Amino acid sequence: MAVKIINCPSWVMEEEKEIPVELSADLYLERIRILQDRMKDNKLDFVIIYGDREHFANIEYFTRYDCRFEEGLFILSRDGERTIVVGNEGEAYSYYIPFEINRIRYRHFSLQGQPREGSPSLTEIFKQVGIKADSKIGIIGYKYFEAGEDGAVDDVLHHFDIPEYILYELFKIADRKNVINFTKEITGLPDGIRMTVRDPQEIAFVEYQAIKTANVIKRLLKAAKPGMTETEIASYARADLTPTQMYSLVNCTPLSISLGLRSPDPNLRMTLGEVFGLCYSLRGSLCSKVGIAAYDESTICERLKGKIESFYMKHWLSVATWFETVGVGVTGGEVYEAVMNIVGAPEFGITLNPGHYIGMDEWTNSNVKKDSKIPFKSGSVLQSDIIASSTDPVMTSICEDTIVLADKNLRTKLKEMYPDVYDRVEKRRKFIKEVLNININEDVLPMSSLAGVMFPYMLDTSLIYSKE
Repeated sequence: MAVKIINCPSWVMEEEKEIPVELSADLYLERIRILQDRMKDNKLDFVIIYGDREHFANIEYFTRYDCRFEEGLFILSRDGERTIVVGNEGEAYSYYIPFEINRIRYRHFSLQGQPREGSPSLTEIFKQVGIKADSKIGIIGYKYFEAGEDGAVDDVLHHFDIPEYILYELFKIADRKNVINFTKEITGLPDGIRMTVRDPQEIAFVEYQAIKTANVIKRLLKAAKPGMTETEIASYARADLTPTQMYSLVNCTPLSISLGLRSPDPNLRMTLGEVFGLCYSLRGSLCSKVGIAAYDESTICERLKGKIESFYMKHWLSVATWFETVGVGVTGGEVYEAVMNIVGAPEFGITLNPGHYIGMDEWTNSNVKKDSKIPFKSGSVLQSDIIASSTDPVMTSICEDTIVLADKNLRTKLKEMYPDVYDRVEKRRKFIKEVLNININEDVLPMSSLAGVMFPYMLDTSLIYSKE
């Protein structure tokens, strides 16, 4: 299947209107109810969810509270008693939680050197919430372990990734054999609680975040000019300072592109015809476009001559194939095979999964791997994250956007509750099918107007790829 270069409809690069969506208290309480059901199914008396600044998403999912400077614990009893354990600065911020909850200040979660006087011990806190010697407890950290993986631990249920001092205090009360790693019930595939959205409100929120991330990328693309430093380009983002998922990227040189995750550098300048990459995220969505800083074929630097056809077009074709293959009931292995049939050769350097789930954290999990039998379910929120990279010559191609998979029932609810969101999704779907010639499944909902869009010459956004 061939790829061609076509004119981009002007509306695609216009900034979409940003209409804020805030998740309701009832939605968080429903998530807690689902967690309680899982606890009962597994005969647990308590779950203890650990969080910190980097690993906030599991606590946030159930409470809206995202750990900032400090560690935190969300403790839920089988009968629904809710407790948040925070440090000095987290106590005031915990009132961001939109429902009634017990608050306990454990001052040793606070930053080093802050006041500790009068703090109960963790053992006392665990006793206070009702944990006893015979309590059955699920620990939710950030990672779970699977038997049979290279380098895996020998007891996947009784290894934990939360700080040892917390477990040490817990095991003063609870019998170690009654404490299990419960993280897989949250982020495991295909049935982890966080791995699907169930309410149209959640789709509307993801779309809001996706529009904002795409708008930032549009502004950066329009502003970028040869000779500008990476930080000068970044200044045109006009980001609203709401929390991001990962470090924002503006990369204009082979050095910064080759490092992969380097932040904008005031000493690195864009050279006409060289590699160029942008990435911006907000909680719920990420948008990244990485290609060549050129206006046309004649302005591509000598070392990248011919790479549009041999590297970048083929990569975009793999992205288009990803969009065409993914869908409710499709397995991760099927998507992997379809993509790797195009870019599986060593020169494309695909080392990570070609696509993954996203949440308030940027990479929640992935079933897109060789021979995976795990199917995508309705409500999956996904990133078209296929990273093609080469070290000789240095170049990378990325066209990453957010989609939601929604079956007929969920689409009907979205149309009823958020008709404007539904209409925007349908406009994007029509563009993808009729202009990009990507035959996406009916359950694929693109979350921004940049979904699937890639610019062969990133300094000329009037031109995009399309399938023949």
